[in-house]
Amino acid sequence: MDIKERLARVSTFDVKPDFSSLSLEERRAISECVQASNTMTDIYIDQVSSRNRGIYETLQRRSDSEGKDLFSYFMIHGSPWDGYNHDEPFVPGIGEKPKFGSFYPDGLTKEEWNVWLSKHSEDHEQFESNYTVIRRRENGLIAIPYSEEYRDRLNEAARSLERAASHLSPGKLESFLRLRANAFRTNNYFESDMAWVDTDGNPFEVTIGPYEVYFDELLGLKASFESFIALPDKDSTKALAKFAPKVPDFDYILSQEFSFHPKGAAIPLEVVADVIRGGESSFGAMFSAYNLPNDRRIHDLKGSKKVFSRTMMEAKFSTIALPIAERILPTNLLDGCTFDNKLLFVLGHELAHGLGPSKINSNGREIPFEVALGDLHSSLEEAKADVLGTRLLDYFRNQGLIDDKTLEGIISTNLLGFFQSWVMGFKEAHARGDLIEYNWLKNSDAIHYNSRTGSYEIDPERSLDTLSRLSTEFLKLQVAGNYENAKAFMDQWSSVPEEVPGIIKSLSDIPTAVSPVWDLSGLLV
Repeated sequence: MDIKERLARVSTFDVKPDFSSLSLEERRAISECVQASNTMTDIYIDQVSSRNRGIYETLQRRSDSEGKDLFSYFMIHGSPWDGYNHDEPFVPGIGEKPKFGSFYPDGLTKEEWNVWLSKHSEDHEQFESNYTVIRRRENGLIAIPYSEEYRDRLNEAARSLERAASHLSPGKLESFLRLRANAFRTNNYFESDMAWVDTDGNPFEVTIGPYEVYFDELLGLKASFESFIALPDKDSTKALAKFAPKVPDFDYILSQEFSFHPKGAAIPLEVVADVIRGGESSFGAMFSAYNLPNDRRIHDLKGSKKVFSRTMMEAKFSTIALPIAERILPTNLLDGCTFDNKLLFVLGHELAHGLGPSKINSNGREIPFEVALGDLHSSLEEAKADVLGTRLLDYFRNQGLIDDKTLEGIISTNLLGFFQSWVMGFKEAHARGDLIEYNWLKNSDAIHYNSRTGSYEIDPERSLDTLSRLSTEFLKLQVAGNYENAKAFMDQWSSVPEEVPGIIKSLSDIPTAVSPVWDLSGLLV
């Protein structure tokens, strides 16, 4: 596949935010946040690979047609590896994508990591921190805080956030921005994460910092910098708010089954319209929603916040999901494939990230799942959120919040999501988790692909039962914290079904991804 063919598979769309709801001072504040967001992108370029900056600068200098196309595609992925096509390198001579970015020294293995920590137990906290890089020094390993590794740029971002705060009236967002600026300098994100959960998206949403660990495929520990700035969609937010009061009761039911203390009661939900993204969240597949922070201590003490990007969700749904639905679903199921049902599925998924147990006791140490399960954690957690989220939506049905037809539509919409992720490959955390779900559904006769008609038959109630049982399996694997058992489970259930490659090939004329083109001209102050 040449570079023009790769570019042709991506559908671009314009994003021009409406800033009319903001005062002049609020526009000045959001402008400073945009500057901080750009700094997150600059740091992330270096986190991807120790060679990434040089590749970026080389492509940026090229003036020939191919060079411009390569640079354009690099700026879609933030790297020379095609996340839409099994992470293939699209720049000649680059080689395979590194498993752990620039977080660890070249050549580090899990075995070396484990041996080091077994001999240096005092290093556990800093080495397993989401906010350190590991380097070699004097024949040994050391942990360097992000605040030191990226000092100059984090200081720059901190100053931007402090200037933004100075344009806002005292309040939750103003407080968070100041605390986050301090976190960039001290490497202590706890207080600012706690404050972020209290923000409500007004006058605008700012999510900024090191969050997700998807890029660390070696150990699943190190967080990438990213940012997301958005404007509130108050009507859509109000429509979802009715579900939040029922969530603590569901978490309590789980706590009785798995013997954990129920989470904090804070379950703020925001539906927003994108302004701009930075760092990891501005490249590749791009999230439609997220549940943060990932710090399980905060989940236990307070809860977590769920943010839904209506901008990205609508673009992906209309450009990718609906065309897939028209190919693989029979007419009687198409009516249930609506944007509103997709939004409800994503709601269940993001709520489920904050539910259930979150840590285990191992050799007298209380450790989070991501430390115990390492590189397996992201795939397990994403799949758990899907199936436990569906179980939560069934609970909402029993509480009278949604009806049978809506839930059936949600299940059909979920099937489309599998293929949306698989057209990009099977390695990414969500994609591998989707394989486990699909194979369970297929093995339980909850779904059946009719090769004659080229469409799926779905048994909604059997699907619900299957996904509920699978959610229990995932929670058991997490609570046990046994890496080998979890790996055996994933290897057993994450194989690619024989019918799937042919179906994916038949969808090759549908865009693989969407990519926003930001227009902030309306922000000029």
